[in-house]
Amino acid sequence: MNPRRATTILAGLGLTSTLVLGACSGGGSDADDGGGRAATAGDPSDYHEDYEVAPREDSGAAPQAVPAPGGAGGRGTDDGPYEPAPDELNEFREAGTNGFVWAGEDPLSTFGLDVDTGSFGVARTLMGDGYPVPPEAVRPEEWINAVPYGDAPPTDADLGLVSETGPSPTMDGAQVVRVGVAAREVDPAERPRVNVTLVVDRSGSMDGRDRLGLVQSSLAVLAEELEDDDTVSVVSFQEEAESILEPTPVRDQDAILDAIEELRPGGGTNLEAGLRLGYEQAREAFDEDAVNVVVICSDGVANIGATGPGSITERIAEEGADGIHLVTVGFGMGSYNDHLMEQVADLGDGFYSYVDTFEEAEQLFGTDLTTTLVPVAAEARAQVAFDPEVVESYRLIGYENRDIADEDFEDLSVDAGELGSGHRATALYEVTLADGVEPGASIGRATVLWRSVGSGEPQEAAVELLAADPGSEGDDGAPSDAWQLSTAVADLAQVVKGAEPFAERAVTLDDLQERVDPLLARDVPGAAELAEMVELARSVD
Repeated sequence: MNPRRATTILAGLGLTSTLVLGACSGGGSDADDGGGRAATAGDPSDYHEDYEVAPREDSGAAPQAVPAPGGAGGRGTDDGPYEPAPDELNEFREAGTNGFVWAGEDPLSTFGLDVDTGSFGVARTLMGDGYPVPPEAVRPEEWINAVPYGDAPPTDADLGLVSETGPSPTMDGAQVVRVGVAAREVDPAERPRVNVTLVVDRSGSMDGRDRLGLVQSSLAVLAEELEDDDTVSVVSFQEEAESILEPTPVRDQDAILDAIEELRPGGGTNLEAGLRLGYEQAREAFDEDAVNVVVICSDGVANIGATGPGSITERIAEEGADGIHLVTVGFGMGSYNDHLMEQVADLGDGFYSYVDTFEEAEQLFGTDLTTTLVPVAAEARAQVAFDPEVVESYRLIGYENRDIADEDFEDLSVDAGELGSGHRATALYEVTLADGVEPGASIGRATVLWRSVGSGEPQEAAVELLAADPGSEGDDGAPSDAWQLSTAVADLAQVVKGAEPFAERAVTLDDLQERVDPLLARDVPGAAELAEMVELARSVD
């Protein structure tokens, strides 16, 4: 890929810094708004003539409805703030909140593993723009999985497990069990060839530097990170779907960059047509010895053709089962369909992320996608069996829409999750124990089952769950940084969501800040990102 030309594309979008390839984070612009979010720079009319930059909330003004982009397909006017119609509002769907379960009545908890992080990014964007987060937009497991915990990948298996238990920071007498799952890492030099089909929403709702403009810069980063013999194809959609680029080797730099530069917004959003054509091109380039993936970049606002997730589920599920995986990446806010983006990713055996800054684009498209595209564990699911002799009750934090019937745990034909190279997933349980349980006593067992992508055979791993010492906090037996960080992230998600049974505990943002400060002082990876989220939550509280 031609770095000079890729940088030119980014500069035209107001992203004026040089690409830092392979880095975990980058400088998307020369300015920063002080909260770790890239500030806008340059003249957006250099790329989209009619795009109107909405003012940031740091001017001190009260949050208002954000004017929609003007121009083709836009809805903005000169008469004041845009007031969205009911069908143009952000769409979130409540997944529910798990309550406590009596272990004597049901000692098994079973769910599909999930590495989605979209809910975390959506919440960061809403709060960064001065808006409270709707409770239904919060899926705690996606917040938990958005932060790194340093669990070491296995070297002798597809998946490895760790567990740790500590005293609950928010519920007297309870304990919190963390179960961490880490996928093995595939050496980049040994990864198979990749066929990527990019399905890009260029409807009117995508007009803007934080939408189609950011998509274009993201794709330039991705193309730069792929290998010469990988292939890229590009499909765009508005009222109809259109092939912009047939499957093309990455070594053909100019053709790929030309396709990226051709994208212009305008018209409706026929998401179904885009996906169907995208899968057709992916099938054309399909190679059973390669990794085959469709990446859809959209705000999910489907308004032409069959628009509900049920209308495209059969094709998505079939292609996922036949080796073409789907990754959904959300952009933009104001008329965003979080529910659709999350559901289609789950159906396509992929994952869902949300990008709101160039730094996030560099992380996802420059690092995460290129390292996690290689699947290692299919239909991955977890089952935790608590010992009812010592555990009175338990509650799984999040994963409400990933539930699997206990009796289906060993049935690998039942859809679950997929983990790629280097993926991590964490599950947290609150537990109450019977009187007299000694620290270090076994309280249950966590088992993960999956089909190995390498061998095609079922595999499993298990780890014992042990009771914590209630008096260990503050001494050498204190929970690890990973446990403290994960429980703080989970509690922040639950505070923002405000749902029972957590709401009655009256946990405050000040309480959470006190837990984050020591992690910041120790420079724990992920602590700074969590601290930023606490401050954002405080700003809209």
